[in-house]
Amino acid sequence: MKLTRKSFLWNSLASGALVSLSALQNNLYAYSTTDATLHRQDPLGFAESLGLTKPIDQILVTALLAPNSHNSQPWKIKKVSDSEFLLFGDKEKQLIEIDSLNRQFFHTQGCFLELAHLTADKLMFDTKITYFPKGKPEPKTFSNLPVAKFEIFPKTKCVHDFLFAGVPNRRMNRSVYSGNLISKEEIEDLKILMGPTKHKLLFVNDPKQLESILPILDAAFAMETNRTESNELNRKWFRVSKEDIYTKRDGLTLEGNGLSGIKLWFAKTFFVDLSKESWHSESAKEAGIQMFQKQVYSSKALVFFITEGSDEERTWIETGRDFMRLTLACAVREVAFHTMNQSVEDYPESREFTKQLKTILGLKSKEQIQLIARMGRSSYEYNSPRRELSSFLI
Repeated sequence: MKLTRKSFLWNSLASGALVSLSALQNNLYAYSTTDATLHRQDPLGFAESLGLTKPIDQILVTALLAPNSHNSQPWKIKKVSDSEFLLFGDKEKQLIEIDSLNRQFFHTQGCFLELAHLTADKLMFDTKITYFPKGKPEPKTFSNLPVAKFEIFPKTKCVHDFLFAGVPNRRMNRSVYSGNLISKEEIEDLKILMGPTKHKLLFVNDPKQLESILPILDAAFAMETNRTESNELNRKWFRVSKEDIYTKRDGLTLEGNGLSGIKLWFAKTFFVDLSKESWHSESAKEAGIQMFQKQVYSSKALVFFITEGSDEERTWIETGRDFMRLTLACAVREVAFHTMNQSVEDYPESREFTKQLKTILGLKSKEQIQLIARMGRSSYEYNSPRRELSSFLI
């Protein structure tokens, strides 16, 4: 009877039959904190509230809001002076189970650098970013060789990049999207807003093409969920209780996956058990797959980040910088955004889906899909917490 009841509740949850109650959401199940909200809404003001008045510190506090896989925040920072820092990859935050080449790891470094650049621009500084100033780092040398050197200089011309305006609304929105498809005009507007990119962006909003691609993304997620190594990685990074979320200030959450109100309460009360036996059970995996299906099939457009030629660390950093700019452009235009990379990761099972996508998209053999994201419309908000700046400093 317990399993039957549980299955019934899961099906109701996944289908949306349980209605979110705004009063409950606001009074009982609100998991954001004042600090997390202020950090997102006004990162420069948040830095000042912490007593951080130097521009370099304000730049770093803001850059911590950059998107990153599993909210792992894989950055280490060495401040050289009030006008320079070195960015390192945190070797303890690698996600080898799904990112064996550290492709996404370096995407995340690029996101950090681009947001730091945009923050410096906001504060009237120009920047100089030098990749691999002491040689290219590898997993065993992340602690010794920086990913980049970042320098700031007072601006000589009053020329600004206005993408910084998207920071308060930039977040990964994993909720179910609604409304119309993202139009061609909206896509062209986003391209203009984000400016020139280092690499190619391919947008898909044709219903027939979406109909051929979305089942592949669905199947790839199911594969990764049923793959023990990757599912175990998710278990280790999952945070459930409010105390756990805001003590560790990293990782994956139900709130970050678009659940709120009564749905969130039911999920936490009846379904989410971080024990290995429960997490890897067929019923738990199927529930996660069903929830993802609701997300993926509500997509109103897709965007593929495509590179050609050299597929290595510098290219991955540049992709991350392009990605940061598009997410901010979407935030300015109130377009919801959510990465779905299970079909383009660097292990054999995933690469089978990559081949299918490249065929559908008509890509050349040397073209590489770096990232995939869905786009749509949603008013859902959740501010994933970030760790304090001191925990990143070396």
